[in-house]
Order: sequence, then structure tokens, then C-alpha cells
Amino acid sequence: MREELHAADSAAAHVLAMMVAANGHVDPSELRVLEGLDAFRRLGVTRQRFVDLARRCIEDVGASLCERSWLGVEDQIYVDELLDAVVDMQQRLLVCRLAAAVVTADGRVTHGERLVFDHALARWRISQSMVSKAILNDHSH
Repeated sequence: MREELHAADSAAAHVLAMMVAANGHVDPSELRVLEGLDAFRRLGVTRQRFVDLARRCIEDVGASLCERSWLGVEDQIYVDELLDAVVDMQQRLLVCRLAAAVVTADGRVTHGERLVFDHALARWRISQSMVSKAILNDHSH
């Protein structure tokens, strides 16, 4: 059963948690990168709540994303609902900026991570150059 977004959770945190979950596990190196970028505070969740969100996303879609090279219909509906809940462009850019750092944290980008990240960029109409600019302008790194 898929969890509804808890009222206290930021939609942006849930999207980033889903991106972390896209490889089927939560890697400690990913959490360290997020801590270094002050991501949990910036997204309005505790580290533990973020981990809980990511684990829930793994249960919901993360494992299936690792098994195929496309977003299935149910997975796309799930991902799109999370993405559409983030309406502020600055929050979307922040998520993409943090996601760019976290998906490369373990030294490789898995297919599931790339699939979800690219889908988010397309859905939100954010270019790679916009993400690069957000990284360069981020004073938290």
C-alpha cells in the first residue's frame, strides 16, 4: 500500500527520497552527501524521517525500477504524483541540485536513478544547464 504524503513532510523531501530509492537501497554515502549539503534542514525533514520516506519509496517502486529499463504505468503515476506535488520552481531546482549530488555519491549512477532523474527533469521542464547553474549558485556546498 502506498503511503500518502504526511502533512508534516515536504513534497520536495519526498521526491528526493524517491530519487534516492530508485536504486533499490539507501546508501550511507548518499546520506553523508545530503548532510554535507544541509539537505534535511533545507527540505524541512529530519534525517530519520527522510530515511523512512526513502525506505517507503523502495517498498513502493524502488525495487521494480532496478528490474527494467522503463517506468511502468503504475510507477509513472506514483512518480508523477510526487513530482506534481512540488509546485515551486525554486524547490524543484533545489531537489534537482540535491539529486544530482546524491545519485553520484556512490561513484556511479544506476539505471533506476537516471530514469527517475531524467523523468523529473522532463516533467518539470528543467534543463541540465539549469541544474548546473543551481549547483554553481548553491552556497551550501
